[in-house]
Amino acid sequence: MFTFDVSKCERIFDELAKIGKNKFSHTIPSVEELKRRVYCKFHNTFPHATNDCNVLRRKIQSVIDEGRLIPPTMQIDQNPFPMHAHVLELKDPKILIWPSQAESTKGKNVIIGEERPEKKMLQSKAS
Repeated sequence: MFTFDVSKCERIFDELAKIGKNKFSHTIPSVEELKRRVYCKFHNTFPHATNDCNVLRRKIQSVIDEGRLIPPTMQIDQNPFPMHAHVLELKDPKILIWPSQAESTKGKNVIIGEERPEKKMLQSKAS
């Protein structure tokens, strides 16, 4: 199990290369060469994408476990459902139900709707 967002492997790889922590001898192919093909920057091969590279994922997880890499925490990791400033609060809320359900809801805060004229709807569709 990984403790980081594996869809960010390529971005992590790029950032580490930018600061000189990734040492590799190959040159990454041009955009034209990469068109419509998946490419792994870590392996310098085309059978899989960098984000899908299991070896790179394990290497990244290993350096995280060793404390040598600390991925930034994302907002979603901290509080996935933040309270919004504009919350709608209802006073005396009611629920709309079908007339067939009315018996079981006596004395509760409900509004009983009207039956739909199904026959008329079917006839107008047939016209």
